[in-house]
Amino acid sequence: MTAPVDFAKPTASDGKSDRRVRTRYVERAELVLALPDQKPLASLGLTPDPLQQLAAALSTVRTEAGEHAEVCLDLVPIRERQLVRRRRRLLAQSRRRGPSAYGEKLTGGLSGGAGVWGSVTAAWSGGKTSASASRAERLPRMSDLAAGVGKFAPAAGAVFAVQLLLRTEANHPQAALERMHQLLAVFAITSGENYLKPRTPHGRRAVTSFERRFTTGQFAPLKRQWMTVSELAGFLKPPTAKCTASSVVRSGGLVPPAPAHLPVYTGQADLVPLGAVTYADGSERIGAARVEDLLFGLGLGKSGHGKTEAALVQAISLAHNGHGVWFLDPHGEAWARAKPYLAHPHIMSRIWEINLAESDPDQLVASWNPLSMEGRRAGDVQKVVRAVTEAIAAAQDWGDHAPRARTILARTAQALALLNRQAVAAGRPDLQCTLFQIRSWLTDEDWREALLPQLPLRVRQYWKKTFPKLASDAVPTVTYAIDRLDTSEALQAFFGSPRSGYDVRTAMDTGRVVFLCPDGSEADALVSCLLIHDLYRAGKSRQDIPHKLRRTFWAWGDELTALDSSSKGFLAAIAEQLRKYEVRFTGMTQMALRLSAITRQALLQNQSLLSTCAADYDEAAFVARRWNGHVSPETITELPKYHYVMSINLDGKPTTPFRVRGLPVEEIFAHYNNPDGVPDLDAAIDTNLKRRPIGEILAELEVLDAAILAHHAGHHPDTAAVGSDPTTTLD
Repeated sequence: MTAPVDFAKPTASDGKSDRRVRTRYVERAELVLALPDQKPLASLGLTPDPLQQLAAALSTVRTEAGEHAEVCLDLVPIRERQLVRRRRRLLAQSRRRGPSAYGEKLTGGLSGGAGVWGSVTAAWSGGKTSASASRAERLPRMSDLAAGVGKFAPAAGAVFAVQLLLRTEANHPQAALERMHQLLAVFAITSGENYLKPRTPHGRRAVTSFERRFTTGQFAPLKRQWMTVSELAGFLKPPTAKCTASSVVRSGGLVPPAPAHLPVYTGQADLVPLGAVTYADGSERIGAARVEDLLFGLGLGKSGHGKTEAALVQAISLAHNGHGVWFLDPHGEAWARAKPYLAHPHIMSRIWEINLAESDPDQLVASWNPLSMEGRRAGDVQKVVRAVTEAIAAAQDWGDHAPRARTILARTAQALALLNRQAVAAGRPDLQCTLFQIRSWLTDEDWREALLPQLPLRVRQYWKKTFPKLASDAVPTVTYAIDRLDTSEALQAFFGSPRSGYDVRTAMDTGRVVFLCPDGSEADALVSCLLIHDLYRAGKSRQDIPHKLRRTFWAWGDELTALDSSSKGFLAAIAEQLRKYEVRFTGMTQMALRLSAITRQALLQNQSLLSTCAADYDEAAFVARRWNGHVSPETITELPKYHYVMSINLDGKPTTPFRVRGLPVEEIFAHYNNPDGVPDLDAAIDTNLKRRPIGEILAELEVLDAAILAHHAGHHPDTAAVGSDPTTTLD
């Protein structure tokens, strides 16, 4: 095969006289059937995929180096009457070839006349002969007839006229020739009774004709060549899963279309954005779920594929539209991204930040005292006791295996809550006991004995008569949790202040926007459990508000697997019980199969949003089963980054899964981006939570035991008193 050469026109890059002339080498070939076209090519199956070799050949083409390789397959359908005429001509040709054409004599001679044609017609019509046919004539075998018409038998189906053109181009003649040989090798697999051979155009007229047909699609093949569907199907179908070449663009698998009535998000307060969705008209818009339909959700898939980003988009949208938001962000990345988009005057007064990763003495932080009785009634003591006991017991995974430790903890929380009630009644909420006084109460006998007279008789009797009889190993079991909190200065500041700035019930009822970032210490499990349990407890406590007056509160929990292992069933309780109290929860995790069975079942049972990005096959199969075969596991495993398959509740009914392209915060909320407002936001949070320096809180914690004792015993401690300028409670 020769290699015709094309010379491109000189290009002028700088207008100077030394213009470069770039030479392009082009190889052209038209594939035609080597033998008469009634002889069939090989019928290609699906395994191996016939397109595998073609895709592999094209994947080696270096387009960045100016190489090109193209295949043009043009088809024109053949009408049925043309096929009928063709069959008749083929049968006539078989008659002229004489007795040996079918392996058995049709009639007596080459001229045969009507007798021969009558025999052929009889064979074609199932063996019926005319009255004039000789009884001595023998019918030809059907195999002989099939050999006569070849692949154009009536059962062949559709037939097409074919024009197959190959063209390669490169900067070096050998490169162009190499690419052409690769393409020719691809079509060599079609060789059967017939085969394809290349015809190279020679001369200017032939090259011009080839280029015209190649570029315009003009159908003018060098010779007639008709092919059946079985010969062509291997190259006309899409690539199968067996075609593994990197150059194949995948469709991503079959996923049902988005619901036709899926709402479009443009900032409406009653909608929650989901991401970019292709609607029935082919346009891509921001799809949304209705607030009234979205209760509990579960986001699954690989790390770094956009689960947290999707949740952050929803949280920012709801926050700007006046909803309460609670976002537990273990890594702190979500909060860092959200700050510039929340730095707006209309929302600053509602934003709380609980960042437990800060430990600088001058850093301002918020505090939370789970034992605080400020703003509570005397009857709330038992609620405080129950909340603290359940949270710490769950975090320590006591279950039913540590009844003595659980009892001691409950009795300790009761005593401290009663003392706190007295301090608040005396106007000294700054002298309330914190979680760290649990350890003081259990390990400092003198301190406990000095405070016991302040407690009711029934409480004192337990500590005088029952507690001394308990085994000494029960106390370390209780104080172990407090010792873990004491390993982090950030946690000492968060739990060590008598007065609380953080109160999740207040956040629920007043529509606060809360971001919580744990410090990543070994006490994270305990802190997460305390926070999750407090969310559950606060939601349940909304029983005292009429249903119509309960503000909807949206909560998100990232790294749900870690939260689940520490919360010990409270996540399941949230999904099962808090709907009626207008608390909505969405969790994100990489592996649903690692969730505890009770949490996984509760979230799936009550979910109104199920979303997954790319996942491992086992995880993908788990999710696909929830969609009843509408999506295959393979489709989920091959999802591109930041693409999801999700189903939601719409108008009270679950939808089939549909595709969603994740939108980053900066794309969907570009109009909210206000980095210059971040300093004002930080100042507003300081005011909202009445944050204080870590160093100040820790200094007060050092002398808090003495200050509490001095207050209740009626004498002044030797050490410096705790700050006497109490802050006011939150609205």
